[in-house]
Amino acid sequence: MTLADWVAQVERQLVDAELFFGHGTDNAFDEAAWLVMSAVGIDPDAEQVDWQQALSDAQQSAIKQLAERRIETREPLAYLVKQAWFAGHEFYIDQRAIIPRSHLGEWIPSRFEPWLGKAPVKAVLDLCTGSGCIAVAAALAFPEAKVDATDISTAALEVAAINIEQHALGQRIRLLQGDLFHAIVEAVRYDLIICNPPYVSDQSVVSLPPEHSFEPRLALSGGHDGLDFVYSVLTEARRHLKKTGRLFMEVGSAAAAVEKTWPGVPFTWLAALTGEYAVLTFTAAELESYGEHFTRPEQ
Repeated sequence: MTLADWVAQVERQLVDAELFFGHGTDNAFDEAAWLVMSAVGIDPDAEQVDWQQALSDAQQSAIKQLAERRIETREPLAYLVKQAWFAGHEFYIDQRAIIPRSHLGEWIPSRFEPWLGKAPVKAVLDLCTGSGCIAVAAALAFPEAKVDATDISTAALEVAAINIEQHALGQRIRLLQGDLFHAIVEAVRYDLIICNPPYVSDQSVVSLPPEHSFEPRLALSGGHDGLDFVYSVLTEARRHLKKTGRLFMEVGSAAAAVEKTWPGVPFTWLAALTGEYAVLTFTAAELESYGEHFTRPEQ
């Protein structure tokens, strides 16, 4: 069997097992190709691949073992191979941090055009950094900027430190441990705040596919309606932004709850490639203007 034959066979196995795809791929074929290439030692990001190459007995055995592990445990492939991609960059990942997959990755490489315009970005804050993927991508997109990256989880910050070192950004990214803005101990104001907070509602968390159970619950659960952290960021961000600063925050599946909870606020949404409106943005002035609308209903 050739490399292509093995990809086709593993694809059928993944489909038959009714796995969930959403931690680096969104379909069985892409995941099968990633799995097979990783198992045989081929860079999944390689531009040229000989799909008709024959595989050794050892390579075929490695494919079988990795496919069996993925199917039997339902553990996301990203964790099994310790690899993920975000905003065009490769990252290390393990179960200490959530697997990179934010819609923000669509906007960071283009420096959030046209929303930021030509304004210089010298100071960036990444809240809920997790694996550090957003902080690293932002540092690479804004080479003139210093980046502060916060997370409440010391374990996640250990993963972030690995990725910062791999991308040689230790001089430009500072890791801070703490709950959202409480991690910031200095009176710093930022040109740009980026945040992908936990936003899955309590009801939705318990019904997620088994693959999500391998990720830190802390990185997913956003409270009763998914808005606990979203609310905190919306009410506190203006105190940490420069006058010309701007916030970009992913709220994902909580987008409808955001609109329903704060109907008096004219939200600006960025459309993802999928057509979803999962990322919102505000200038510092807008956050100041709409501040009185951001109240929490009794639960």
